[in-house]
Formats: sequence, C-alpha cells, structure tokens
Amino acid sequence: MYEKFFFLKEKPFHITPDPKFLYLSKKHREAIDLLSFGIVERKGFILLTGEVGTGKTTLCRALLEKLPALTESALILNPVLSEEDLLKTITADFGLNPGKDTVKEHLDELNRFLLKKASSGGTAVVIIDEAQNLNPATLEMVRLLSNLETEKEKLLQIVLVGQPELRDKLSLPELRQLNQRIIVRYHLNPLDLLETKSYIENRLKVAGGGKVEFREDAMRLVFDKSQGIPRMINIVCDRALTAAFIDESRTIGAETVRKAVSELESDGYLQNGASAAVAGSEAGPSYGRYMAPIAATAFVLAFIAGLFIGPEVYNFTVLP
Repeated sequence: MYEKFFFLKEKPFHITPDPKFLYLSKKHREAIDLLSFGIVERKGFILLTGEVGTGKTTLCRALLEKLPALTESALILNPVLSEEDLLKTITADFGLNPGKDTVKEHLDELNRFLLKKASSGGTAVVIIDEAQNLNPATLEMVRLLSNLETEKEKLLQIVLVGQPELRDKLSLPELRQLNQRIIVRYHLNPLDLLETKSYIENRLKVAGGGKVEFREDAMRLVFDKSQGIPRMINIVCDRALTAAFIDESRTIGAETVRKAVSELESDGYLQNGASAAVAGSEAGPSYGRYMAPIAATAFVLAFIAGLFIGPEVYNFTVLP
C-alpha cells in the first residue's frame, strides 16, 4: 500500500524467496561458489545449513539459475515425505515415467536417466530444502540414491539444505554412513552491520529506488533488532516503511524503527531482538492495528490527488 507514496515499483521487503532480491554478501557468494563446485565436480553429497531466515531457500533458487546448461535439477520444498514418496517426487521432477509404480521401477528408471545424462556430459542434482524434517528412514533412502554411480563418479548430486539441527540429526549413529559421505559443507551465518546496510540499500534499489531514506541510526537499530537475519530485516523494514507512510515521512530514522519494533514485539514477531513467532513461518507480520490509520492516510492522499492530478492516480482499497 505504501509503494506509491515512496515511489517504489514494488514492495522491497517481502519475505518470499525471490532470487531477484538476492543480496550476495561475501558469505552468500562463498556458499553459491562452494555448492556449484560440489555439483560440477560430482562430489555426491553437499550440505548447506543456516539459521531460520538467513536466505537458504533464496540462495538455492539462485544456485539453480547458475548451474550449467546440461544440468537437470529437482527441487524438493516439502520434505515431510516417506522414503517411497521422496523417490517418486524426484523421478516426477525429472519428468520420468516408470513402467510400474514400484520402488524398483523408479530406481531403475532413475538410474537409466542418470547414465544417459552422464554419457552426454551433463549431470543431475536434487536439492532438498528443510531437510532437518526428513525422518531417518527417508534419509536412508537419500543415502541409497547416492549409490547410483559409475566406477569413477557419482551420477546424482544431492544438496541437503536445513537448519542447524540437521547437523545434529546427521550425527546420529544410525546415520553415520550418510554423514561420512558429505564432503562439501557450508554454514550460512547472519549478516554483519555493514552487510545489513548494503542489504537494505540493495533491496530498495531493486524495488525501484523510490524516495525513501534509511538514516544511519535506523539501519543500526534494524541490525540490532534483527541480529542480521535477512528475513527479520525484511519484517522490521517493512513495518518501518508502514509506520513512516502513516506519519507521511520519507525519511526513516531510529524513532520510526523503534515504533515498528514495538509493534512487532507486541504482536510476538520479535523477542529481545530475535525472531519469535515468525521464525520458520512465511506468513509475515499482521497489519491489523495499522489498518485504521492507513485507511485515513490513504483517504487524505486520494482526496488531495483528486484535487490536483485527477482521481484515477491513487486507487486505494482497504481490505477488512
């Protein structure tokens, strides 16, 4: 709703994993380069971990766009699957149609596909997001898939992406064979203060630049409250823009951020500077308490716009 006020083409701080908004910090560049290396060099298993909201899913989508042309990929976003369903999901993503709907037929069809792909100089990669939710039986199926290989190389590259507890799960005695096969590992840490500033500026630029300025004290407070976690930076900045829109100000200072943080803490989205209810959720913050003042501000802006530049310029719709 505030995009027109700030002269933005779209919201700069939405929390969906859009690769267009990917800010490549040094950490993110290292992660993408290492994952690309593991896939191209056919290392078999690759592990990417990071706290909730650090941008793992967005990074994976960006990785898929960077892979060589002869690379086939399957992206599993919902890993709460049985071992059989995981296998069938992978073959479906690769566009395979086994003659019979059995585990053996799916494995045989996948193996034929991978051999053909390797013979033409290509490779295949499976990325499993939120892999900490995989149960031990399904992880064992993942290990068995890594047995699809020739004498010289792995035919299927498997990227496990998850929260830090994934490392704890992989350290279980019953999963030691899988854990030992993971050669390439990277843990994605939150952004530091300078990276947070660049992150905010980058997202504003991608969204169209606009007429909005985050002052130095505002950016520092955003960093303190978000702890450098990109998803929380988005939530705090989005709420700050909403607060500034209500105040009819295009400059975001520390006081505006404090107001936004206070609202988020009241709603349960922030707790002592860390994410609370929003951790692990893509729902984002509610704007219930802002709707009345937003509606009033929108009405005034629409009225003024109608007087000077025609009523069709501002078309505000306030949902209940």
